[in-house]
Amino acid sequence: MKSIAMTVLLLLTTTQLMAAPKSGPLNAFELGKRQFENGNFTRALDLFATAIDQAHDSSSRSKAFYYQGMVLFELGYYFSSYVSFRNVLLGADERNRDVYEKAIKNAVTITDRLGMVDRSGKILEKLPDGYIPTAVADSAHYAIGVYLLFNGEEDRAAGRLKSVHPHSAYYTKALFHLGVIATKKKDYKEAVFYFQKVTDLTRGKSGTESISELARLNLARSVYSSGDMEQAVELYSRFTSSSPYWLTILLEAGWPLMRVADTTVSLGNLHTVLSPFYREDLVGEAYLLRATILFSLCRYEEMRRTLSTFFALYDPVVRAMQTESSQLGSSEAYYRAFSTEKGLHRAFLNTVKRDPGVVKLVKTQRLLRDERRQISRFGRNEQMRRIAAVLDEAEKTISSEIGSTLQRLHKRKLAELLDQREQANYLKVEIVTGEKELIESQKGLPPRRIVDVETTVAAGYDFWAYNGEYWEDELGAYVYTTESACVH
Repeated sequence: MKSIAMTVLLLLTTTQLMAAPKSGPLNAFELGKRQFENGNFTRALDLFATAIDQAHDSSSRSKAFYYQGMVLFELGYYFSSYVSFRNVLLGADERNRDVYEKAIKNAVTITDRLGMVDRSGKILEKLPDGYIPTAVADSAHYAIGVYLLFNGEEDRAAGRLKSVHPHSAYYTKALFHLGVIATKKKDYKEAVFYFQKVTDLTRGKSGTESISELARLNLARSVYSSGDMEQAVELYSRFTSSSPYWLTILLEAGWPLMRVADTTVSLGNLHTVLSPFYREDLVGEAYLLRATILFSLCRYEEMRRTLSTFFALYDPVVRAMQTESSQLGSSEAYYRAFSTEKGLHRAFLNTVKRDPGVVKLVKTQRLLRDERRQISRFGRNEQMRRIAAVLDEAEKTISSEIGSTLQRLHKRKLAELLDQREQANYLKVEIVTGEKELIESQKGLPPRRIVDVETTVAAGYDFWAYNGEYWEDELGAYVYTTESACVH
């Protein structure tokens, strides 16, 4: 009797199990949420992957993608998390608007911290305005503005960036990019306005040190470009040796100092720049500036030695870079040479290694590689395999960006060196002119006015910290008349 009862119980249990409905997308989704809330992230990922694959409509799929992104964020897989939020935004559907606000906010936050907010901007720019909730409109305007700026649509970018509200966390960055746009248009008055505002808003504010320092530097450059030499000298003098741009500051400050006839401080700056410590950096411009100042002081022998050192140091660099230019024909080749540190001259490598744009790209690439290695443990999860493929593609894109940037920098720096060499040869002729006039003046003969000397501030030192790209120097060229005290 007991045996019969057990058999009946087993049959009933089996029947009940067979009668139970199969686990569908909704069940997998709800179970995944429960696992996520309990901190069982690995199990939650598997359940959300099931929910995504079995979803019968975009609304259910988007919700599963959103929670998958939340799980990945908790695990510290930030780019993977962004991919999930991006998938929510790619599936535009009236029924899944309830997850758009958080998906937009999270996507912009993550990509901004990774230095690739233009990726979010590209997605959001294609999204109908009605799908962007008012609560995250500032985030969307900022991301879209950066994306448009990267693509050369400066006017449209400015419109988006100006729409970012002052209370937004992205307001300061929007102002900085507006300063960049003004600089590209050579509207230095407007550039001064934006960079000054960024400087004021970030002063003493924790977490804004990087953008604050760069804004201060670009403020000094913009003031210099506007022609206010006294104010430019004042702004450059506020930097300390702790600045990541210290070498650049010392060199750039030499120009306005010379323009206001403060040759002593200018030569002091150049003494540091031309020290053996920076000998393997591309600082040829400093030799020309020093020679020009020495010319104005009639110190012709020192001027001759300075130019001689310039040729001794940079003629081999020019020859090496000319060879590299012909041998490294593609961005991929430049990237390989940079990665292995073989095939590029040490002076060029040292210069690009301190470019904040290149540094940022390399850091992002490293983060992507680390994340790719870590998510390999989820190899049985089909969704994670798809994310891994996106990570591989993103890392490849970053490598290509680094290579393209290096190729452009190499071409620009070589052109600068050739131009500097031409100017150095011109200054050698000026030594003879200066010595001749000095002799004539000592004999009581009427001295002739010394000819105008044209100098150009090197473009390579004016860089901006995004997309790993140097921009053309906005300081430009100017002509001034050297007046030697010894002649008069």
